[in-house]
Amino acid sequence: MSIIHRQLALADAEAGMMLSDDLLDGQGHVLLPQGSILTEQMLTSLKRHGIASLRVVAGELTPEQEAERHAHFRMRIERLFRNLDDTPANTALRRYISTYRLSRS
Repeated sequence: MSIIHRQLALADAEAGMMLSDDLLDGQGHVLLPQGSILTEQMLTSLKRHGIASLRVVAGELTPEQEAERHAHFRMRIERLFRNLDDTPANTALRRYISTYRLSRS
């Protein structure tokens, strides 16, 4: 099953929520790793670090929802590439975008 992510303002984050991605500071250093469960102390510390928003886990998709989402992205990718020829560069780009989008959906 795919995980549903939500981008939240730090003010809307609550203790007990799980980070869906590594949380980085302005220099790219990991403040909290993916999967961390937020605590009140962490939220206070993040405010001091100037963090404005973060991504949290909001739930999981059912297999039916996941299939719908994949179909939607496949259709969008088809539309994006509808007028392009099958040159190696276009084929590679299409494959890269498809792999990226369908594995993250």
